[in-house]
Amino acid sequence: MDYTALIVAAGSGSRMGLGYNKLLFRFDNDETIIERTIQIFEKDERCRQIVVVISEQDEEIMRPMLKDRVQLVYGGEKRSDSVYNGLSAVEQDTVLIHDGARPWLSKDSLDALLAKKAECRACLLMTPVKDTIKEVIDGKIVKTHVRSTLMQAQTPQAFDTAFLLSCYRTCMASGYSVTDDAQVVELCSDEPIYAVLGSYENRKITTKEDL
Repeated sequence: MDYTALIVAAGSGSRMGLGYNKLLFRFDNDETIIERTIQIFEKDERCRQIVVVISEQDEEIMRPMLKDRVQLVYGGEKRSDSVYNGLSAVEQDTVLIHDGARPWLSKDSLDALLAKKAECRACLLMTPVKDTIKEVIDGKIVKTHVRSTLMQAQTPQAFDTAFLLSCYRTCMASGYSVTDDAQVVELCSDEPIYAVLGSYENRKITTKEDL
C-alpha cells in the first residue's frame, strides 16, 4: 500500500530542557533524532511522499539535514494545527502520521499497521498498559481503571487522507481540544478505529531519560 508519511516536528521540546528543539539532538553517531525518524520512511518503498511539519524558526537549521524528497510545511500553534497544515500537502490516499520524536519504529510494526489499514479507514499502533492507572483529581485518587482494557497510543496512526481531513475540519470548527489524530476521528465520526499491537521499543523521546 502506497502512502504519505506526515512527520510532526514542530514542537519546542521544552520538557527536554535543551534550549532548542529536541529533534535536533544528536546521537553519538552525529545523527539527529529527526534524521533517524525520517530514514525509517525513506527506506520503505511504499512511502511515496514524506511531509515534515516544522516550526518556521527551525527551518534554517533543519533544511540542510533533509533530502530533496522531503517536503517541509510550517506548523501551527497546537499539534492539531500542525497536522492540519501538513494534511494540505499530502498527495497519497493513505497518510501515516508519526511523531518526529519516535525514531525507533520497527519495520515489523510498520508492516502490521499497513496490513490492518488495507482493511479499514483508521488504525494506530498501541501497546498494553503495564502499570495500574489511577485517576487523580485535586491530589486525590477518584478511580482505579481496569488495566486489561487500557492501551497506550503510539504513532504512526494511519488513515484515509480525505476522511481524516474532513474530520479535522469538523474538529477545528467545533473547537475540540485533542491530543492525537485518532481522537479527532473519535469525536468527529462514527468510524471504528482499530488497534494494532505495536512495540514498547517504539517509545517517544520526551525527557532526557528517554535517551
